[in-house]
Amino acid sequence: MSIFRAYDLRGIYGKDLTDEIALRVGRALGTFLRGSETVCIGFDTRFSSKKIFDCFSSGLVSTGCEVISLGLVPNPIVYFYAWENRIFGCYIGASHNPKEWGGFKMIEPDGTSFVEDVERVERIFNSGTFLKKKGRLERDKNAIEEYKRFFQKKFGILKNRIAVECFGGAGVKAVDIFKDFGLEVISLHGKPDGNFYGFERPEPKGENLKFLRETVKREKAEFGVAFDGDADRSVFVDNKGRELNGSVMSSIFIREILEKRKGKIILTADCASEIKKIVESLGGELIWWRVGHGFIEKKCLEEKALFAGEQSSHFYFNEFYPFSDGILATLYLAKILSRGKKLSKLVDELKLHPTEKLYINAETDENKIRVIEELKKSFPKAIDIMDGIKIELNDIEWVLIRASQTLPEINLCAEGKNKNRLKEIVQKYSKLINQKLRAIR
Repeated sequence: MSIFRAYDLRGIYGKDLTDEIALRVGRALGTFLRGSETVCIGFDTRFSSKKIFDCFSSGLVSTGCEVISLGLVPNPIVYFYAWENRIFGCYIGASHNPKEWGGFKMIEPDGTSFVEDVERVERIFNSGTFLKKKGRLERDKNAIEEYKRFFQKKFGILKNRIAVECFGGAGVKAVDIFKDFGLEVISLHGKPDGNFYGFERPEPKGENLKFLRETVKREKAEFGVAFDGDADRSVFVDNKGRELNGSVMSSIFIREILEKRKGKIILTADCASEIKKIVESLGGELIWWRVGHGFIEKKCLEEKALFAGEQSSHFYFNEFYPFSDGILATLYLAKILSRGKKLSKLVDELKLHPTEKLYINAETDENKIRVIEELKKSFPKAIDIMDGIKIELNDIEWVLIRASQTLPEINLCAEGKNKNRLKEIVQKYSKLINQKLRAIR
């Protein structure tokens, strides 16, 4: 299996991604950068990440590049450092994937992820022809401090009481950031752990949030937040212990942003359709776009959008910069709630139709691609979203089926007029997907 994907690189460490491959990826990236660029690098808490960093950075240095090690930090810190200093960057980790996985997210100096350039690096990787020059490696321990200074004027001192689920991932480093902004933090699984405290994977959803939901209610926190393994994604729980999806939270952020300034808003095609009315009622312009942080980042810059949101709870505050940042999203929400209104009240005011997202195991990347191809044939009138289809059932209800960019899974997302109707839709189309998977196995 190739580790090269649409906008990042991922594979199982020791199988698809070895130390030798990591060294070779470093040489390929360094050659692509002509051995003359500076690259900042950070990594997550996986047992493999430091080893991958050592090999990868050695490969970069061997081509003449200068490497700045930021150490164990959340993903947004590396993106911020690259953007702030206008240099290239790379984050080593595998987001919400299981602990056995590792990978790379490569970053442009404008704060966006490599998209087209991933293919160029892959071609150099496959060619085996690399530059040979002498670069250097240095360490900067102040990346988090630079990040905090940037937001001090924006947020000031916040007094909220919050619960933070880290799963032992890179989000553990965010806890002290929140405390420095005055937040009272109840930290869950707050020490680095490459085993993610026994969770199957650091995925902030469903049963993985049980402890967070209970803690928020018991401790009377104003809200809870859970991070994926690298902390660029943030899933929120309100003061009543309810898990809030990306559509709900995007709506709350959009209302806050558009009430102050009019502009463009970007949402992925799996977000609730009713948000369009919210955006337009506040004088904004909504642009629907394809799922995936690399694609959203580029679109944010192209459209000069104020904000972008994904159903998966990636949030992009492009009034600052174009990349997804779970730490910033948390500070932003705390600032909104500092005016005294409860998060549950803001949620109940929205009255969005229910949505649901499922992840169906396809076992291999080949299987998921074949199923999507079959579905495109079966539904020729569906909207082609490049990596899948969106079937509009009526003016409100729809089904979106796409191939995951990160795992051998098929993502099914749907919106229904009510919970019973949503259940019917999900059952019907998940059954269809599983039938097609059985047919090709």
